[in-house]
Amino acid sequence: MGASSDEITRQIAETRDEIEGKIVTLRERGEVAVRRGKRLALIAAGVGAGIAVVGIGAFIVYRMTRPASTRERIERVIPTRWWERVISLRRTVEEGVRRQVPPMRVYVGDRQGGEEPPSSNAQKIALRLAQAAGTAIGGAIVQRLMQRFERAA
Repeated sequence: MGASSDEITRQIAETRDEIEGKIVTLRERGEVAVRRGKRLALIAAGVGAGIAVVGIGAFIVYRMTRPASTRERIERVIPTRWWERVISLRRTVEEGVRRQVPPMRVYVGDRQGGEEPPSSNAQKIALRLAQAAGTAIGGAIVQRLMQRFERAA
């Protein structure tokens, strides 16, 4: 036959005591985990606030030590609505000029310049030399023009 009711009641009480002990242990572990999580969240918030303060401080130092550009000086004097109109007028003029200038193509003999890549090493070297010479000449011209403007001023 089966177990008596006293034995079943005793087994239920033992099982209940074991479960209660496990529940208490799990509750304590949860409380420790919550405390640890709060501590980590507080540390993360402090680090984030520190980084934000340093970033804002660096931006303020940058803005205070950097001289104002010409554009910034003009924006301080001219009202915002006028400035927006000036910018839109400039865009309109640029678009009009772009429409008036036809697209240009350079032809050398029967070939269009820049379409076909150089086929041999000699052509590649000659092309690089020509590019370097053009850059050097352009730089020299700009330097001379800048020197003339500096002398005149």
